Amino acid sequence: MAFFSALLNTVGALFLTHAVYSAHEHTSAFTNTPLPFDITLELLAGIFMLSTGIVISADKLKPIQCAEWAGQISRNGRQPEGKYTREGEAILSEGDPYAFLGLDGGIGGTGEGRRGFWDVRGKRKEYEEWARGKQ
Repeated sequence: MAFFSALLNTVGALFLTHAVYSAHEHTSAFTNTPLPFDITLELLAGIFMLSTGIVISADKLKPIQCAEWAGQISRNGRQPEGKYTREGEAILSEGDPYAFLGLDGGIGGTGEGRRGFWDVRGKRKEYEEWARGKQ
């Protein structure tokens, strides 16, 4: 798929460049006439090919739900993405982007695990139990 997208990008860029050059030549030679249909068609074809090539060559999309994505990253860890440096080393994924929050216990796990956050419902329940036991 990489060869096809590179080919589409190259041909689209060539079409776009030629259409822009042709439009410049036409407007400098004939100042008050509209662009011919073939230049307009070549311009649109170049834009379409270039856009298609860019979309095809894009990486795999990440899930929209951040919790699902973070869970997938924490379960799998840092995985090679199939890309390599010039030295032949595998480029690893970015890892867990939410590691700085300290969600090791998990949001739905036994403990909230977030540093700096206070479990209001848990503290309210603990206070109610303490207040009932005092009476």
